[in-house]
Amino acid sequence: MKDWKYITYIALLGGLLVLLLLTKNKQYDWTVTFSHEDKNPYGAYAFNELLPTLQHQRIKNSYQTLYELQDSLTQNQNLLIISSSFAPGKEDTEALLKHVNNGGTAFISANYFYGSFADTLGLEVSDILFKNTQHAFDNFDTASLHFVSPVMDSTIEFRYKKGNIHNYISRADSIPATTLTKNNYHQPVTIKTQFGKGTLLINCTPMIFTNIHLLDSSNHKMAAGLLSYLPPRETIWTEYYHLGRFESTTPLRFVLITEPLRWAYYLTIISILLFMIFEAKRKQRIIPIIKPLANTSLEFVGTIGNLYYQNGDHKNIAEKKIQFFFEHVRTHQNINLQQLDETTLQFLIRKSGVPEKTVRALVNRIQSIRSKHQISPDDLRDLNQLIEHFHNKK
Repeated sequence: MKDWKYITYIALLGGLLVLLLLTKNKQYDWTVTFSHEDKNPYGAYAFNELLPTLQHQRIKNSYQTLYELQDSLTQNQNLLIISSSFAPGKEDTEALLKHVNNGGTAFISANYFYGSFADTLGLEVSDILFKNTQHAFDNFDTASLHFVSPVMDSTIEFRYKKGNIHNYISRADSIPATTLTKNNYHQPVTIKTQFGKGTLLINCTPMIFTNIHLLDSSNHKMAAGLLSYLPPRETIWTEYYHLGRFESTTPLRFVLITEPLRWAYYLTIISILLFMIFEAKRKQRIIPIIKPLANTSLEFVGTIGNLYYQNGDHKNIAEKKIQFFFEHVRTHQNINLQQLDETTLQFLIRKSGVPEKTVRALVNRIQSIRSKHQISPDDLRDLNQLIEHFHNKK
C-alpha cells in the first residue's frame, strides 16, 4: 500500500505538468534556423513543402559539405543552399564550381558571401542600413522586392519586414550576370550567371524563404518564381552551411525533436528518479548490531573443574586430566599409553623429544595416582605441573 502512495504522487505531478503544458500560451522560437524541419517563424518547413510541388522531383536534405557531396553529385542534380552567410573553404568552392561547370545548377541564398567563393566571383554584398544612410531612417518598417526579368511579372511587389531584406548585391565584376530581382531602391538582390555548362543563381535575401514571410500574403509567388529557374530534376538541399552537423545518430533524436514526446521522456526520467529517492528513503533502516555468540566452552570447563575441586574429588579430576593427556599423545604422537611398559616409555621419549627425566617422573606420578583411591590436592598439582612440563618439553 505504501508503494501506491508514491505512485499516486508521481501520477498527480505528471497530470499537473501535462495540464500546464496544454493550457500555456504557445511560445515561438524566433531563432533563424532555415531548417526544413522547423515550423517556427524563421524555420523553412513551408519552403520544404513548397519545393516538391514546383520541381515535381524529389528533394534530398543533407548536412554534408560540398566537398563531401562532390563524389555523389551528378550534372542532372540541382544544389540548394540557404544560410545567414556563405563562406566555404577552397575545397568546397572548387567542388561547387566544378559541379556547375559540368552542367549542374546551384541556387545559393545568403545575407553575406565571404571567402574563396566571393573572391572567385568578385562578389560583394552591402547593407542598405550602412551603405545608404538616407534609406536607413525611412519611416517605413517594410520593404519590397520585385522581378525585373522579362519572363516574370515585374509590376507585382512582394512586401517583407525591412530588417529582414536590407542587403543587396553591390558588386559581381568577375562574372557576366543577369539581374532577376531588385529591391524597392532598384538594387539587385538576385542574379543569374552562366558558369561553364551550368547555371549559378545567387540571392542575398534568404529570409524570404522562412515560414513567417513565405506564408504571408502572396509572397510564396516570389519564392516560386526564383525556384522556377532550377531545372525540374532532383535537388540536393544541404543545410550544413547554416546548421552544421545537425544530424544526430542517437535513437532518441526523433523523441527529442518532437515536443510532446520530449516532455513525456523527461517526465518519465523525473518520475523514475523520484521513485528511487522515495524508495531508498523508505527502506533505509538502521542495521542493528548483533553480538556473535560467545564461546562459553572454557567457562564451562572452569565451572565444572571448580565444582569437582570444591567437592574434594581430586582423584576424579586427576583421572580426567590423565585421559586428556593420553588422548593428546595418541592424536599427536600416535602412541597408545594405555599400557605404560618400558618399551612404550622409550618410544614416547624418542618421539616426543621430551627429556627422559620429565617423562619418567610423569609416568611414575600417573601410575601412583591410579593405584590410590583418594589423592591429595598436592598430588593433583604435581600431576598438572608434570603434564605442563611435558607439553613445554622441559
